[in-house]
Amino acid sequence: MKALVTGATGIVGSNLVRALLTAGHQVRVLLRAASDASALRLLPIERVTGDVLDEESLVGVAEGCELVFHAAAIFAYAGYTPEELDAIAVGGTRNVLAAAAQAGVRRVVVTSSTVVLGSSDRPEVRDEQSQPDETYVPHYTLSKIRQEEAAFSAGRALGLEVVAVCPGLTVGPHDYRLSPSNGSIVNYLNDPLRSTFPGGCNLVAARDVAAGHLIAALRGDSGARYVLGGDNLHWQDAHKLISELCGTFGPALTLNNTATYLAGSMAETAAKLMGRRPAVTRDEASMACRFYWYSSAAITGLGYTPAPAAEALAEALAWIIYRAYINESVIDRLRPDARVLHHLQVMSGLVV
Repeated sequence: MKALVTGATGIVGSNLVRALLTAGHQVRVLLRAASDASALRLLPIERVTGDVLDEESLVGVAEGCELVFHAAAIFAYAGYTPEELDAIAVGGTRNVLAAAAQAGVRRVVVTSSTVVLGSSDRPEVRDEQSQPDETYVPHYTLSKIRQEEAAFSAGRALGLEVVAVCPGLTVGPHDYRLSPSNGSIVNYLNDPLRSTFPGGCNLVAARDVAAGHLIAALRGDSGARYVLGGDNLHWQDAHKLISELCGTFGPALTLNNTATYLAGSMAETAAKLMGRRPAVTRDEASMACRFYWYSSAAITGLGYTPAPAAEALAEALAWIIYRAYINESVIDRLRPDARVLHHLQVMSGLVV
């Protein structure tokens, strides 16, 4: 089978490309002319130049492919206007689906997000039928909701089978732009107070999210969405696990909702003064105080088996240390356990 992958340089896309290759499939990736393709270095793939926002550049891009995986997106809570987020999420998705239909592709898998299912102010688990009911919904979340709506609508109009997959907090390797998911680990370790928050997350390994894409493509129902998640954790437990895997202290301070939001505000202000993107935003701070817990039962029934949070974090921590995303003074004081060290050795080429 030959598959086209958009967004192949991101954390989800780059792991998806590897999963497809491991399964014996041929892979074509769509790259913008200015894309940093470090995440795809040395991989035996076909590369074509184009942009999901440029319809003309997509003509013929899916010819000869049986599947299209549309993972191109802006995953950010700062630095982009709502219009820019919607342009990629909605316009880009419509363009990719049109190109797929033109090439005679039968099925398209669209990478959505669990944020489209909303969150809770208490520890409860949501599923594919859940809807956002928060008082305030971040622009990024709105763009993903609109993307799904556009994808299913275009699919019906074009006669395509469209499946949406909704990853949880995806952590792991081949993340050269430091996504907000891996960034949340970096922020915790770089914080001298090792602060934690009241809410919770659903944490999943990038390799499992990639495997879930293939399962949804081959066994999922057209018109359905599937949660690709892992363990549901309180942030305090997630941070404690990170500290244990790194052989360091923490969490040492639990912030309440107000303090967490103020920390996000201060980070945004400081970043604006320094002319750079903030490490954390008010939107992210607000989200950290809620529970983003989800059930992957629907796709588990199709063969999806995510790794435990400790395994997902061990590989993510190895990548973060390997790429030196953490402050050097912090890295020097870490004492990673055997699981992290194993992944570090693999990434350094010391273990085949």
